[in-house]
Amino acid sequence: MIQHLAPSRPARLARYSSLVISLTLGTVLDAATARATSADPEVQELIRLVKQQSKQIHDLQSRLAKVEKHTTPHTVATQTAQNAVKPPSVARTNTPTPTPTLHSGPVEPVAFGGDTPQLAAQTQTTYPLLAAAPGSYGAVSNMPSGSAPVMGVASQIPTSNRSTTIGGLVLKWGKGLPQITTPDNAYSFRMRGRILADYGSGFGSRYPEHNISRTVMRAARIGVEGNAHQLSWVLEGDYSNNQLSVMSAFVTWSDKMAGHLVEYSLGNKFNERGFDGSTGSDQTVFLDRDGVANTLLPVKGWYGMGGAFKIFGKDWHVATQITGNDVNTINQTNNIRDDITYMLRTHYIPWRSETSLLHLGAWGFYEDVKPATSFSQNIRLLARTDDAFALQFGPTMPIANSLAGGLELFGIWKSAWFLAEGGVRHIKLRDTAPLPSTNMAYAGASGTEKAVSVQTGIFLTGETPNYFAHTGQWATPRILHPMTADGWGGWELAARLDWIDASSLPTGGRAWTATVGVNWYLLSFARIMLNYTHADVTNRTGKYIGSNSGNIIGVRSAVTF
Repeated sequence: MIQHLAPSRPARLARYSSLVISLTLGTVLDAATARATSADPEVQELIRLVKQQSKQIHDLQSRLAKVEKHTTPHTVATQTAQNAVKPPSVARTNTPTPTPTLHSGPVEPVAFGGDTPQLAAQTQTTYPLLAAAPGSYGAVSNMPSGSAPVMGVASQIPTSNRSTTIGGLVLKWGKGLPQITTPDNAYSFRMRGRILADYGSGFGSRYPEHNISRTVMRAARIGVEGNAHQLSWVLEGDYSNNQLSVMSAFVTWSDKMAGHLVEYSLGNKFNERGFDGSTGSDQTVFLDRDGVANTLLPVKGWYGMGGAFKIFGKDWHVATQITGNDVNTINQTNNIRDDITYMLRTHYIPWRSETSLLHLGAWGFYEDVKPATSFSQNIRLLARTDDAFALQFGPTMPIANSLAGGLELFGIWKSAWFLAEGGVRHIKLRDTAPLPSTNMAYAGASGTEKAVSVQTGIFLTGETPNYFAHTGQWATPRILHPMTADGWGGWELAARLDWIDASSLPTGGRAWTATVGVNWYLLSFARIMLNYTHADVTNRTGKYIGSNSGNIIGVRSAVTF
């Protein structure tokens, strides 16, 4: 049954107003017509337009009256509430200005460039921003530097919301350089790189060669990356140490499998091995990676030429890799095969909330090492400006193979974080050497390296710890008050303990280190780092035999673009 209701007060006022307007317009028209004795075309056109507008108003008023007669009480109440206008003073008093937050791509479902039409341009984010929930894509400024350019998801640096369209291409600004993309993001191209300049001053060692002040270019890297739909690629070279080295040089095909994102990569790629060991040099909390990453390292090193497969879930990922030596390795004798390494890493987030997160991880590798004349290992204990201060063992018989594995525990509570990881590497030495060796006493011997690292830190300025949940590693933090927005930047305090024991290996030793650090982020991708490290070491071989201790103060200026 249709109920007939009396028009609301705003509707009656609108009707009376239109009636007054119509009478006034009519009077004006009559007066104008009387005065238009000269038949001026402009006056006649004005009269025609006013009459037309008056008729339209009258027609609209009639239609409104018919609608009001057939409107239910619920509809009238809803329309009245929606049409109600608060006085300006009330609106300003009771309606707080919302604090803008950084929104970024979801974990699932995965959308590749070109899958959906281009969305409306993002609005520019205004500082200050709120801290994002741990593990969310809003908590970090960009994907880790070792990732493929297209993962179906991408975080945003706040300033990267600025974009320019030129000739049908979109220039998105962020991390200091523009990224050129098509409007649907199906094709993209950008430059990438990092500049890490270090200074260190060592003191306290009983060997004068360790007490030095030195500068070093930790990384001077430049490269390019891009994607065409699901196919992405990276090519990057490093110019530090007065020579050019090829770093990342790989292609990745991204796809979906059973609702999960998967990646297939071929080329020279950074390994996944532990929490700190899976992180690029530009994103570690301290000047160097922890003792687990620097000790339990395959012979081939940090990079490897081969293939990798990764699969990602909402709270987990699994990465596998089969590689030979990295692309910079040169065999001194022709037809000497690569060191073949099989690697696996996985992580799982069993619990997370708006303020906290817990990460569990495991990793391992097996390597089959090519024949060599001998084997030795130097494990750096201080900063890279003092490489001579190290845990050393060897030369000894060459390695036949080794098997390593480790566990990770990582947690976040508000602006604080905690990381503990440890692992072992069992090494089997060869029975014979390709050339006569003075180390035959160690033929067929075996032993185990052990390493444990515990570290913690807190952002004093309220940022979320720089954890990238998609791959379970460090990333670039999202700074809430960057210097470029008249802020004070981001300030982080951190401390770390490392323990290493290789005494079961022939000529092996043991060591421990303690490090405290301060990181000042001017903005998300630029920071100044200050570290103090104390180390104790006992060597059974090498140039610096016996027990020794030393200290170093290291400083780094770092920019990643």
